[in-house]
Amino acid sequence: MSDHTSNPGLQAMIERAGRITADEAESLDVVWKADEAILLPEPSASLAIQGGADGRMVTNADLVAAWQHALEAAGAAGRVEEIEAAQEAGRAVRHSDARLRDRAGAEEAVRSAVLATGVRDLVSDDEYATLTAAWRKVLGDVSR
Repeated sequence: MSDHTSNPGLQAMIERAGRITADEAESLDVVWKADEAILLPEPSASLAIQGGADGRMVTNADLVAAWQHALEAAGAAGRVEEIEAAQEAGRAVRHSDARLRDRAGAEEAVRSAVLATGVRDLVSDDEYATLTAAWRKVLGDVSR
């Protein structure tokens, strides 16, 4: 995989992801996690016996469905460059000032926005809006 994509809009998004500040990363993380509608399992004796809960469950069905559809549509259409661009954008967040804060949500938000933008022609308006919401709220317009 190369560090550059032939799509100038996606390349601009990757470059922007690499310049995310710690504050922007924190904001993206908060917005993304709120959009995920995280549900943590209730503590219980049986969970304690089993070693505790295995993390969180994303309960925002629209977000999960939009991500799954975008990924499947990209794969079915042979849009490898768009998938790789989304992965590269996530890696760019890790190497930005975002490393100073919890960035898991920031990485997810960036990957999702880049993928949705790359396969804009393959996803519905609602899916696109769902997948780019955190980026648009924190970073502004999405490149095309």
